Amino acid sequence: MEQAKPQDKVEVLLQLAVNNRSQTPHDTLRYGEQALELLEKYPHRDNEILILSNMGWSYMIVGDYDKGVVLAERAVELAEGGGDDKALIVPLNIAGLLYWRQGRYEEALQFYYRALDVIKGSDDLKGQAATLNNIGLIHIEQGSSPKAFDYFNQAKELFEKAGKRHAMTTAMNNIAGIHSAQSNYSQALEVQLEVLRVREELGDEPGIAEMLLNIGITYDLIGDYEKAHDYFSRAIRYFEPLGDSRAIAQTLNATGLAYFHQKEHEKAAWHYEKALSYAKSTSDRLVEAGVLLSLAQLHLALEEVAPAQSYLDQALELTEELGLRQSEAQARYHQAEIYLLQGLYEEALREVLQSIQISEETKNKAEESKSYELLSRIYQAREQYQLALQAFRKHKAINDQVFSEETRDKLLQAQSLFEAEKRNKQIEILERDKALQKTKIEQQRFERNVWIASLLFTLIVILLLYSRFSQRKVNKALSNHLGIQRSLMQAIAHEFRAPLAKVQLAADMLEESDDVNDKKLFSTIHKGTSQLDSLLKEIIELLKMESLKELEPVEPTLLDDLIHDQVLAYQPLYPEKSIKLLSSGGEQQFELPQKHFTWILSNLLSNAAHYSLSQVEIHYSSSHSVLKVSVDDDGIGIPKNDRDKVFEPFVRLDPSRTRSTGGTGLGLAIVQRLAHLYNAKVSISDSPLGGSRFTLQWPLK
Repeated sequence: MEQAKPQDKVEVLLQLAVNNRSQTPHDTLRYGEQALELLEKYPHRDNEILILSNMGWSYMIVGDYDKGVVLAERAVELAEGGGDDKALIVPLNIAGLLYWRQGRYEEALQFYYRALDVIKGSDDLKGQAATLNNIGLIHIEQGSSPKAFDYFNQAKELFEKAGKRHAMTTAMNNIAGIHSAQSNYSQALEVQLEVLRVREELGDEPGIAEMLLNIGITYDLIGDYEKAHDYFSRAIRYFEPLGDSRAIAQTLNATGLAYFHQKEHEKAAWHYEKALSYAKSTSDRLVEAGVLLSLAQLHLALEEVAPAQSYLDQALELTEELGLRQSEAQARYHQAEIYLLQGLYEEALREVLQSIQISEETKNKAEESKSYELLSRIYQAREQYQLALQAFRKHKAINDQVFSEETRDKLLQAQSLFEAEKRNKQIEILERDKALQKTKIEQQRFERNVWIASLLFTLIVILLLYSRFSQRKVNKALSNHLGIQRSLMQAIAHEFRAPLAKVQLAADMLEESDDVNDKKLFSTIHKGTSQLDSLLKEIIELLKMESLKELEPVEPTLLDDLIHDQVLAYQPLYPEKSIKLLSSGGEQQFELPQKHFTWILSNLLSNAAHYSLSQVEIHYSSSHSVLKVSVDDDGIGIPKNDRDKVFEPFVRLDPSRTRSTGGTGLGLAIVQRLAHLYNAKVSISDSPLGGSRFTLQWPLK
């Protein structure tokens, strides 16, 4: 810079601006201002256009879209005044990108289509492909996957033809994104792994890191969390030496989301907090808004309203400031959830309706469907059941529409691929005809075969998609039904074997014995038949409940009396143990199905008494919508990894627990199935007494 002549310093400043526009955008703005001052003394139209365009890009990176648009449009006006169409390409694309980031898709498309018209008249295949790729991205935002798929394929072909392999992988990555959005994860992974291979061949470390992150996200969507975490860790190892804080924040946020899906909330929180720290160190506030929404969602799942509201307030401020309409719809949805938890139904209704309105404007069907489902729950809480039903039907209708659109999109994409292949073949034929002078008859025969193949291909795809859609529903229903029957019958056969064998052995021995009054053999027979009788009763009750179609009517119930009756029933069976009710509501009444509720409570008490060392405690509390009953024991407890298993029929976690000490293994299975019938929840946690706590959350409405 020091050695350059004043009129040449603009070139140096321009190169510095281009090199720094993404990683250190503030440097680009500083270099740009210096260059503009020099350009007033030494005018150069093309350099000024490029300086303004790159400054517009940098303002986009720092989130100041209004300033960016002003500079980009100034660059467009300069290029138009110069009469050089090629000079229009860069500012038109950057102006389109700025409008796109603001969610102003139609205005963005106008700039991109203008750029495409200009560039088609040139031999700039790379520029044409880049513009096609940008148009495809906007069609993705507008929910038009088939159009986007076609533009991405065109971009890929042009990049490949121009020999730009790295740029070609960008278009391929976008194609993979469409496959992933439509749940075609195997196809998405196939494309992503191919992109990763090419970028590894090119030695493109930032590109490799980006693909490792995207592949990890795909594995998270599949549910293969082990592979997802492996790819996220590899991505971080690439991003850290590059110093890309924005990408590190995105990767940590994705890692936290995977742990959230695994319900490992502490790990998710740690990664989200670290992601937020990195996001705040960058100038891209879009990433920060995304992490804040993730944190709000996590604390909502834990029903921690205060921290959820704090993160949500920050996210809402950013989304409104940056004009991120889709993120605002998510934020409004979470705000409605918070108000619903707090019982503020009017406020919840207002927020969810705003979420629906924004989702409709941005054509985000998934968010719109989710919001209608929440609207149904809000109306149900307000006891407006007709409106709740209407909202739920709307939610279901949108889901059906999305499924139909995805099916149609897949078909159109298949047709698009076929048409692209057909177009390539036709070009090859024309070129061959020009060189070899082939006859028209050969051309007609080829085109006729292509048309027939296209028709057959389309018909086959339609039949396959329809067959898959119809068969999936039937298979799922049959599989669930047969699975329940098979597991139950196998378990019954296995559990009958032990007591029957005891009875048979004792009977055989008794038959051969001379002493008819052999008390020991009679005792064995009596014990075995008692076990078999108990097991049969439990199985019959379980089968009755599996086939239960109508719920028991509710009636006013004094919960204290009901629990005291159960304590009195079980205390004599365990005289060495203390069984007591800690909290008492006195004469407080609840609307409960007495027989089924007593059945659940009895099984929970029986289980706690069996496996406690010396004491069992029961306490309960209630809100306007939920009754919570907890049963604590001072036993050895249940490991976290085994807590879901105890609700399976005939499961005993401790090998030392035989049927004589551990019951039939059906009590907790009955508890969970019966609770499920009434939309109640049963959960297991650590007890203050040192053993296990079983908590029943019973809906009062």
